Amino acid sequence: MSNVLSPHLTLTMGLGEGPLWHPEQNALYWVDILGGALHRLDFATDEHSVVAYDEAITCVVRHADGGFVAAMRSGLWRLDDQGARQTRLADAPEDSRDHRFNDGGCDPAGRFWIGTMNETQATADASLYCYDGQTLRARLGDMTITNGLAFSTDGRWMYHTDTPSRVIRRHAFDPASGEIGPGETWVDLNTLDIEGSPDGAAVDAEDHYWTALFGGAAVARFDPDGQLVARYPLAALQPTMPAFGGPDGRTLFVTTARENMDAATLAEWPHSGSVFSMTVDVPGRAAAAFNPGVNP
Repeated sequence: MSNVLSPHLTLTMGLGEGPLWHPEQNALYWVDILGGALHRLDFATDEHSVVAYDEAITCVVRHADGGFVAAMRSGLWRLDDQGARQTRLADAPEDSRDHRFNDGGCDPAGRFWIGTMNETQATADASLYCYDGQTLRARLGDMTITNGLAFSTDGRWMYHTDTPSRVIRRHAFDPASGEIGPGETWVDLNTLDIEGSPDGAAVDAEDHYWTALFGGAAVARFDPDGQLVARYPLAALQPTMPAFGGPDGRTLFVTTARENMDAATLAEWPHSGSVFSMTVDVPGRAAAAFNPGVNP
């Protein structure tokens, strides 16, 4: 294990987010939310390509029938294999002038869970939604910046966070029905000697939860009991989300952001906005694909 997160692809993204490993293509996808762009990197050839849109794109998930489902400011969209928009699946559920989708991913059965955020951060009126192929339904509310969505390896726990709270919560989860139990505080970063706020997340094969510490220049790994077991610094102040990839699932990719960083801070953290990676001993699985036929 390298234990060092190093720049994998040097970029100047405003808000790199949502890394997604595509096992059939042996490629990594991610978005630049502020740049309205979907990026792709071929793992074998290092060929890097970008699809640009006329609006913010916040995350993508693979579609079981090919292509992707993307969360954009205007709603949820079906994309083809090249990233071109095909059909709008659902309208944005909140006022798109100051709210947008943010972090999201699929549960083990293939439902698409996608949170929103209040860009003004003035009111905790964002929610976590679930899209089953037919309806987009709010499941959890009273949040400011929904983030940190992940599921335990057995699918029995759902994790998420409201980033400004610095608290990671978990809910008992039923993969068959998609029902969630009452939430509980799982990790409270306010009680730890650790900088940054929990952003995007991923779970490895040992059921350890990895979270990007936005503003903390590191990625943290927590065991199933919520105990901090490791912290991995990187040369970017604002890491946004980790994801496991590579043919064996042993490459950890991390997206980062330059958003709201002044010239002096960027000079101190010049690799901000790049994609980082490191080799890990414990692999993770590729994220589940969206299944439009899953029970609501």
